[in-house]
Amino acid sequence: AKGVVVGTGAEDEDAVGEYFQMDRQLLLAQRKMMKIVQRPEHVLPFLKGKGRLLDVSIEGEYYGWGVLNSYKCKAGTESGGSAGKAAVDAGGPVHILDVLLPCVDRHFDDKTEGDAAMQEDASNIGLLWRGTSRHCRPARPGEEQDKKLTSWRVFTIGLSDIERISAVRIFMPQDITPPEARVGVAKSLVEVARRFPEGLPLLDPVKDLKIKSSEFEKLLGRAAALRERLAAHKLTTEANEEDRAALVGAYGRKVDLRDRARVLRDEARSCKGVIMRDELRKMKRVLRQLGHVDANGVIQMKGRTACEINTANELVVVEMVFTGLFNDLSVEQSVAVLSCLTFDERNKDDGDPAEGLKSYLSSPFYKLQECARTVAKASIACKIELDEDEFVEKFNPGMMEAVFAWCKGAKFVDVQKLTGTFEGTTIRTLRRLEELVRQLANAAKSIGNHELQTKFEKGSELLKRDIVFCSSLYL
Repeated sequence: AKGVVVGTGAEDEDAVGEYFQMDRQLLLAQRKMMKIVQRPEHVLPFLKGKGRLLDVSIEGEYYGWGVLNSYKCKAGTESGGSAGKAAVDAGGPVHILDVLLPCVDRHFDDKTEGDAAMQEDASNIGLLWRGTSRHCRPARPGEEQDKKLTSWRVFTIGLSDIERISAVRIFMPQDITPPEARVGVAKSLVEVARRFPEGLPLLDPVKDLKIKSSEFEKLLGRAAALRERLAAHKLTTEANEEDRAALVGAYGRKVDLRDRARVLRDEARSCKGVIMRDELRKMKRVLRQLGHVDANGVIQMKGRTACEINTANELVVVEMVFTGLFNDLSVEQSVAVLSCLTFDERNKDDGDPAEGLKSYLSSPFYKLQECARTVAKASIACKIELDEDEFVEKFNPGMMEAVFAWCKGAKFVDVQKLTGTFEGTTIRTLRRLEELVRQLANAAKSIGNHELQTKFEKGSELLKRDIVFCSSLYL
């Protein structure tokens, strides 16, 4: 046998993928053809007599070749008017076939049964002559235990369960309920399979079943073209059947896993959307509680102010504005307290973060904390998961003294001595702070508070100077 010499890496996978896709398209074409073949007007003339060999799958399980025992049409379906319609609407197959099939009782898959009980049941399997897909399964090929437990039983199926129809018919006894009669039929089927080692001859859809529809002709042409391409494919010519089956099977499993992953991603995205919608509803309740919007969702003055802020937590900033925190503060104090919202470093000490600050800086900071608690409590009341203390501790006063000195005109080298951070952190904080102050000036203008507008514009001028706002340190 030839080894697999298709290629390596991506080239090998591309070849297997191409073969897999063509094989899948051929299978789809064959299924569509079989649906046409299964139409009553095509197959019923060949199902009226006993002994026809049929290839059968029931509920996705492949049972293999069986022997037709009888055919009948559901009572009332051939009559016209309301009686016939009611019979069709009652459910189940209209055309009913009794087919003798090999199977294994699912009872033997129960490992809790004792060996003695199993042996006794195995000795009596021939006595049961009726089978259903609920109680019986197909025999697994190559398993010795299944060979010993296989029995032949009569299954009731519909036309849609037929996979293929053979041109061969064998003799069927009048009564197949005795075990000996069914064993005799099974031996006849084995003999037929021995005489046709390349496969049982099938009824030709065109010559025998007289199917002449253009749709079927197109499917026949497509199936023939796909078979030719598969036969000429390098996976067919350069790999033996066993290796080819292994490669295609592995690629099929990969495709199934990829499809499953896509489904799971879609489900996760859908769940995420549900979570986000729930979070959005909670956020809207917070905005209503804080007065940014009214009960009808109309934006209020607070909401218009918050729209101008995006450099820091806009809810806290707006609370600071509307509680009048900046009204009695100087420009330098106002800018210094705003630095708590742009300084990202966490407090390292567990004690009072404002400890060591002068009163003209610590007092505004405590008011900022009160505003932050107001926002945190409103969020918690609206079912948003939030730790109040952790939220308040995010606002670090570590840069207040340095910013105050900077606004007073101190040199950068002297300001840096008042911080415990690197120069880059100080510059980044001052730049973000200037942006926040500028946004607050625009917010004050939008609500018509000219006094606050003037104060913040002055604060922006005090911040924007010297090396901190140079376009390059080399100029």
